[in-house]
Amino acid sequence: MEVASLDTVASVLHSWDLSLTEAMLQNMEAEQQRRAQEAQRHKEAEAKRMTLKVQQLAREQQQCHKEAIKDAEAQVDRLRQEAQKAEEALAMARLELREQTQEGEEEAPGLKCQVTELHDVLMKDVGNRIRADGRSVLRARCGRFGVWTDNSDSMGVPRWPLVIDPSGQAATFLRYQDTNYVDTVNPEHLKPERLRLALLGALRYGKPLVFDLREVDLFPAVQRQLEAVQPGLAQTLLSRGLLEQERYLSLLRPTDGPEYSPTQFQEQRLEHFRLFFVTKVQWPPAEQLQVLLPVRVQLPGTGL
Repeated sequence: MEVASLDTVASVLHSWDLSLTEAMLQNMEAEQQRRAQEAQRHKEAEAKRMTLKVQQLAREQQQCHKEAIKDAEAQVDRLRQEAQKAEEALAMARLELREQTQEGEEEAPGLKCQVTELHDVLMKDVGNRIRADGRSVLRARCGRFGVWTDNSDSMGVPRWPLVIDPSGQAATFLRYQDTNYVDTVNPEHLKPERLRLALLGALRYGKPLVFDLREVDLFPAVQRQLEAVQPGLAQTLLSRGLLEQERYLSLLRPTDGPEYSPTQFQEQRLEHFRLFFVTKVQWPPAEQLQVLLPVRVQLPGTGL
């Protein structure tokens, strides 16, 4: 009122009802609160919208990632199949080359291969040469222990390979594969219990059992020790009868532990079981060549 330039203004101010000012202030405060709440709601709605957008983008990214992984896995699987086909084609080409180079040479019983081809010949049996052998083996009495002879009147079964390699490279190869290796010149290796576990483990885990005969004719000794494990074991093992009708379960003992329970022997693993004999003797005894399939290892650049 003191600084009013007009009397009418001073009169209005003099007669002003302060309750109106309080009401106006309350209205102003209420409006500010409303605007603040509106801004908060807008902020929350925007945050929610952004959260939903981020989640959507994350889902889209995850889906793209899954599709990329799926595409990558399909690509890897396709490449793996192509590599497997190429490997099989290479193995077959090696087999054909090996057979062609052997034409005209002095015929020796069994198969021939290079050291580098042992995996194809023994582990994979490329061309089914071992499976197609089909020579049958029966037991004939000769002295105290049985020997094995061929008999064309019985049902043919493939013979287990006898790897003939005077250089010793095949023995080294088989020793350092995933095999149960038996050094027959080591008396500890030929103990019946150790033999039983070596055979049982090879059957249980589906891998080869290798008898390294070295440069000594220890095949009869192996037969004797197998018979010490279980009467008739040598016959059923060499004739593959041990694999039929779960006869291998007769090798189990109560002390073997849960890993050797009957349910642990699975067909898909048993199919990978192999029995190999390896010798450094260039011309093994005739009875061995009858019961076992000779696989002669040739050194590169030689006919031996």
